[in-house]
Amino acid sequence: MTVIAALEALKTEALDPSESKAALAMIRRNIDLESQLIDDLLDLTKITADKLQLQLESLDAHRAISNVVEMCASEIGAKNLHFSLALRAHEHHVAADAPKFQRIIWNLLKNAIKFTGENGRVTISSSNPSPQSLAIGVADTGIGVEPEIMARIFNRFEQGDLSFQRRFGGLGLGLTISKSLAEAHGGT
Repeated sequence: MTVIAALEALKTEALDPSESKAALAMIRRNIDLESQLIDDLLDLTKITADKLQLQLESLDAHRAISNVVEMCASEIGAKNLHFSLALRAHEHHVAADAPKFQRIIWNLLKNAIKFTGENGRVTISSSNPSPQSLAIGVADTGIGVEPEIMARIFNRFEQGDLSFQRRFGGLGLGLTISKSLAEAHGGT
């Protein structure tokens, strides 16, 4: 059912409460997806044109990670994923643009959720591999990435083979944006 068809059905038909709830949930998912695609394209345009401006402030990276996890909690629950945090970094304050920093984590976590099957495992970790250094990792038990694709997975519109594009959707911009935002913050 498309968004327009669902809206028309809600407007003109007497749907039972479960049908109405399902239609509204589908509309919400589609609006969220469209909004994300627009945000991705705008960010990519700014990054490409070297017009991205960061508003740096002292940021607790662990708090930012927790915020992103809260935003994705329903999706984690819907797939019955075993989610864990391994936030072991003692030094976890960074100079960052809070929304952009969270966007990096959000894109990585959304990919992990998207490509991990029911009852799979997703972990976000942090560590200090060296002084003045913070490493954040997102690991999952999902479908994985072939070594030959790994070299280009952070390129624009890259999603691996065509079967992934058809099966999972998306434009292949999330990892490109995450990499570009990390680099804009002086990271890798």
